[in-house]
Amino acid sequence: MSSPALAPFGLYRSAAFNAATRLSAGNSLTLDRPQAIGGGAFVFRLSLWLPLPPACRDARALQLADSRLELRFTPGEMTLATDDSHWFSSTEDTERTQARLGFVWPATVVRIDGPHAGAQYAFGLHRADGEAVSAEASQRGRTGQTLAPAWQGSPLVVRFDAPVPLHASATLKKPAAARPRKLPQARALGVPAAGGLIQSHDHGLVAAQAGIIEQLRRSSQLVPSLRIAARPTSPRLRLVLEEGGSERLLWQTIAAGEHTTAVSLPTAELAQEWAAALEQIIAACSKLAPGAGLPGLRLDIESDAPCTVNVLHAALALDAEYDLLTDGQAMAPGAPRLVFDGSRRTRLALELPAPPAGNRRSLQLGGRMRCADMPGVGPGRDATTAAARQGLLLEEDHRVECRLALLAPSRVAGLVLGWHPLSARLRGSLRVLPADARRGTPALLAQAFDFDTDTAGVLMLAVRWPALDLQAQALRIELGLQEGRGIWLSGSAGEDWHIRQDAGDLDGRALALTLDAAWLDDDAGDGTTGDGAPAPSFHLGSQSLTATDMAQGRFALSVAPPALDAWPGQPLCVESGIAAEVAIESAVLKLRLG
Repeated sequence: MSSPALAPFGLYRSAAFNAATRLSAGNSLTLDRPQAIGGGAFVFRLSLWLPLPPACRDARALQLADSRLELRFTPGEMTLATDDSHWFSSTEDTERTQARLGFVWPATVVRIDGPHAGAQYAFGLHRADGEAVSAEASQRGRTGQTLAPAWQGSPLVVRFDAPVPLHASATLKKPAAARPRKLPQARALGVPAAGGLIQSHDHGLVAAQAGIIEQLRRSSQLVPSLRIAARPTSPRLRLVLEEGGSERLLWQTIAAGEHTTAVSLPTAELAQEWAAALEQIIAACSKLAPGAGLPGLRLDIESDAPCTVNVLHAALALDAEYDLLTDGQAMAPGAPRLVFDGSRRTRLALELPAPPAGNRRSLQLGGRMRCADMPGVGPGRDATTAAARQGLLLEEDHRVECRLALLAPSRVAGLVLGWHPLSARLRGSLRVLPADARRGTPALLAQAFDFDTDTAGVLMLAVRWPALDLQAQALRIELGLQEGRGIWLSGSAGEDWHIRQDAGDLDGRALALTLDAAWLDDDAGDGTTGDGAPAPSFHLGSQSLTATDMAQGRFALSVAPPALDAWPGQPLCVESGIAAEVAIESAVLKLRLG
């Protein structure tokens, strides 16, 4: 048996999934055998199987893609050989004038065939009740001609007006569809299914074999075949999940009633029709024990009467979606997250879990993006005034702290301070804490900065961070320098200013002045910052990617072939020249399974 893992997704006549049994457009199927389903009811059914790839175990969703299925149930006529045990419960010839046929299913007979090609014999059709046969014919006809009206009833008794010649010299008509009956006892006793020499010296066995041969040859010699009407009746398609000996109906579509013209199913788009069924398949696969086999998937083509089914379209393709991040990963501190301090344009790589192997169709990323909304360095206020050089001189290893009130609930994106540079570079960090926080209390935020201050005159420095929603409260800010020097200009902001000149200076020195500092309010950008500077951008190798739905701090990014073909050989990157935070909360990979 072929492995479903190696078989392309589609419809197969066998659960072995051999390529030769795959269904395709242009094929014709026949529902020509009544199958008992209990309670005296019968159905005409043909089953097809669909392979479920092992990759279904880990998928979060299944979808039909580029798929179309259309089966046309067509009315017509069928020829039945009277030695077909699927149709005839009994056949009995009386001399050469009468044939009695018992039907398994009440077929509508439209023509009676005689034993001789080209010859026509007159007959009457009689109804029977047990052994009693009506004396008068219900209707009359001739072999090879259409009955008017068609006959329905079992048993069917055909009485010929004259004996039908069956001698050895007659040219017997053997219908192409006729096959000898095959009984399991025949093979067990070593008797050829089509008859043959009896090779045994046991007279009891010889007698048994002779009886079996008579059974094998049992069919009406007077009526070797007949023709019946075949009209689709309540044709339907049923998708069934086979699980450990039990079956579960996943989906069904039906065209109720008897149809004298062709009818096609399904009538709606297949991807929409099977969406709920595929969800149930995923749920079933997720409950499988390790090492357990996958359930089977079967499509039953059914009708309450015989008919022909023409395959107009049978193109199926299955896509599976995989979560590269589990819920726990997406919420954990270690989730893919990039932080830009805005000091210079930087490109950082996103660390995503390795993807499953397969034909990658798309990668969907979603998450949060927060960025500040003003330049890091800009011209200072009143740069030409004498006050431009008044303030606090800060050098390497100096730290300054103070209380700075937030007067109303705000979305705070940074701190702006007036600065007169005395070096070409200024590097340090800023922390924001509750005003009454004890020593060792984690900061509400901590932001590094690195400014190019090789500029004459007064500057406004913006230490930025991804916008943070804060309630009105008193806060404490701590600013420390690791490199550079300059004058923090005096102003009217803050209270309880203290300066510490080294790490061992715990209390610091109180200042008798206030400094120029102000909170920077901001909202998340929608692709550009307020001054037109670009928001963080996405890249895959040398290819630029465009994020969509960038609103209210959210973004979505879709990557498809051919760009996706470069991943994961080349990393997904984010580039930013402004202070920003990019956090990936979902990463969904879609693979084509067949």
